[in-house]
Amino acid sequence: MSAGWHQACAAWHIYSEEMAALSSRLNDALWEALIAELRGCRGKIAVTGVGTSGIAARKIAHMLACVERPAIYLNATDAAHGDLGFLDGNDLMIMLSRGGHSDELTRLLPGLAARGVPLISVTENPDSAIAQAARLVIPTGVQREIDPLNMLATTSIVLVLAIFDAACACLMRESGYSKETLLSVHPGGDVGLTLSKKAP
Repeated sequence: MSAGWHQACAAWHIYSEEMAALSSRLNDALWEALIAELRGCRGKIAVTGVGTSGIAARKIAHMLACVERPAIYLNATDAAHGDLGFLDGNDLMIMLSRGGHSDELTRLLPGLAARGVPLISVTENPDSAIAQAARLVIPTGVQREIDPLNMLATTSIVLVLAIFDAACACLMRESGYSKETLLSVHPGGDVGLTLSKKAP
């Protein structure tokens, strides 16, 4: 077995262990609070982050939109240059940052507070500014990243995506989301083609 293949297998093992541990690191009350926030938002859901977290934010916003939650990715830099103006107290902001110290995010906090926009923070640092400003903090409890330095957002981002994918699955189930619903919002690609062939 080559060293590279051994390292790859070890990385996937870490992913598996960290994913399985989510059910013990989160709890029912925290989960229900997250679902209630997503379900109860009467305006728009903006998801933001920078770097790898920003890429994850795009995916989370996309999944929420797919299950008929009015979500959009908000570029943190653009938000600091006027895009905060499209948010108000009926909306919801989700910020992703493992350390919770990103300047691009923390400088948005006064504006969010002034506009009465509630905040969910996904961070491992309960003492960070984005955690202190949030009405709900979601931690992954990640113990190990898979890179040799244990520094890059690898495992942690996979767990964040898993949390929100599961949340979207819960929202689908409780809303009675159907194949017809999915086709109406996802007519393109193989998903749309497959669903349209099955439609009466």
